[in-house]
Amino acid sequence: MKIIGMFLKHFFTSLSILFIAQLSSAQIAQSNIVGTWEGIFLTKDLSLGQPKLVVEIFNFKEDSLFKGISHLYYKDNFYEHYKIVGMYDKKNELVVFKEVSTIAVDLGKYGNCLGKYNMALKKVDANYMFQYGNWVPNIYGCTTTNDVWLKKRITPPTKPAIAPKKVEPQKKVIVPQKPEAKTNQLKKNNTPVQVDKTTQPTIKETPIVKSSPTIVPPKIAQRETDVQSLLEIAPKDKDSIKIDIYDNGDIDGDIVSVYQDNKLIVNKKTITANALTFYVSLNKNLNPISHLLLVAESLGSIPPCTAVMVVTTKSKRYEVRLSSNFTKNATVELFLKE
Repeated sequence: MKIIGMFLKHFFTSLSILFIAQLSSAQIAQSNIVGTWEGIFLTKDLSLGQPKLVVEIFNFKEDSLFKGISHLYYKDNFYEHYKIVGMYDKKNELVVFKEVSTIAVDLGKYGNCLGKYNMALKKVDANYMFQYGNWVPNIYGCTTTNDVWLKKRITPPTKPAIAPKKVEPQKKVIVPQKPEAKTNQLKKNNTPVQVDKTTQPTIKETPIVKSSPTIVPPKIAQRETDVQSLLEIAPKDKDSIKIDIYDNGDIDGDIVSVYQDNKLIVNKKTITANALTFYVSLNKNLNPISHLLLVAESLGSIPPCTAVMVVTTKSKRYEVRLSSNFTKNATVELFLKE
């Protein structure tokens, strides 16, 4: 719910001064826009508390268009979740996105409005990006315009792992004694000199480099991300969440891979009436929203690739039906309510 009321003028003005004082003149890379942004939807009427705003941006295209999800979280476990579409104006450093469809809303006795975000994009320092601007309702008179700010930590690009140089074994050089020396030693000690003919060269072992977790291949990552379900997980249920995946309907040979936040969990397995089972845990410090990505590796004999995902926590059980193909990946979001 975008609660009717005046914006918090003093706070927003101070925030704007902060931005103006620290603006970076360098153009902002498009890669810094993609990801999860967290901030506040500024309102004065706090009947449901000051809402927290989370915006996910993904499916960024070369023409600067993108898709994503917006989330608003209020006290007493009220919420709003919407699908968004938007664009990035690189020249003016503006981000505009619009709520286009509802995923889920629970606001008790209050109604909701969909709207559009008009945001200025600024890089404050090497670690953080900010968006600040306002939200305007799609339908005039539904509610009032409200101010918004968002923050996202910039993840530095990872350097490719460099294979260690091969260490050649060093051969031990054995210098033979001169015959005269041997003869003199035999005469002096009356003991033959023992030469170790089995001496082996000293070999230094090549360091073992641990391989990094498998990430989503570029070909798979280019498919559209289709968020088909969003589950809110209570803090007490964040550990050892059981995930079971079954074929949905006819067993027709669908083959899938599953990634959690780009880390490979299930690698090209056929889904049947018997569950593919694995466990996940959530960590608020690593990511406020965890993504389970179901990738179609084969569509079976009856396209598309369909599956049932059963998510079981310590206190609840969720059943989600998913559909994916070679152009879109089915995604389930797990949001930790902390």
